[in-house]
Amino acid sequence: MLNNPFESFHDVVAQAKEERNQLDRLLTISTPRERSLVAVGALTMLAFAAWLIFGGIARSVTLDGIAVETTGSGIVRAMVWLDMDVARQIEAGMPASVEFPRSAADAPRLDGIVASLEVEAAMGLPESPRFEAPAATHHVTVSLGEGHGATGLDGVECRIVIQLGDVRPISLLGIGRS
Repeated sequence: MLNNPFESFHDVVAQAKEERNQLDRLLTISTPRERSLVAVGALTMLAFAAWLIFGGIARSVTLDGIAVETTGSGIVRAMVWLDMDVARQIEAGMPASVEFPRSAADAPRLDGIVASLEVEAAMGLPESPRFEAPAATHHVTVSLGEGHGATGLDGVECRIVIQLGDVRPISLLGIGRS
């Protein structure tokens, strides 16, 4: 714009104003095809905003462990290594499934609910209410209900998937937290 030193300032301002007017003309929506494109974009943005506010994302945690006790009455007790932050989110009654390797069980996946979650006492450490390790060994007990033949699987590696519940997508963005 200021390349020519002999141009007056008023001419430069007039050119700039004319360029802005041309930009305004470029932003007009004049054909039906452009209108439908803008409408589709607006509907997509509206649907995304509605999902952010009213939608839900299922949260779950997967724990790798070793089956310590499997009974014919439908109880599977496993030993897992678990962060304390995650352990605080797990409560009795949450849906859970226990998965065994195909070679170890006839039914590789057994569904049930979390019956209990207990921290294994650490050997040699004094019991102190102030001391809490960031992670510890836990015993997870999953109640499968009657009729599940989960016997003879003691000492077998397993994977426990616990459903923590739904969370609204907008809370993942940090909006709406108090």
